[in-house]
Amino acid sequence: MIELTTEQLTARRDELLGALHLASYDEFRERADAGILTDREWAHRNELDSLAYLLGEDDLTD
Repeated sequence: MIELTTEQLTARRDELLGALHLASYDEFRERADAGILTDREWAHRNELDSLAYLLGEDDLTD
């Protein structure tokens, strides 16, 4: 089992969001909910959603 710290999870999320030129996970979710993700954003969707879940920041109902 691999255990990551909150700091490591947050750093990875910030790294992905930075690479996508997005300010926050909320901004990413707004784009996803509107169906306007770029190919690059779609490629990172699962990881960003997983990180949000692990950080307790997700409020996905679907």
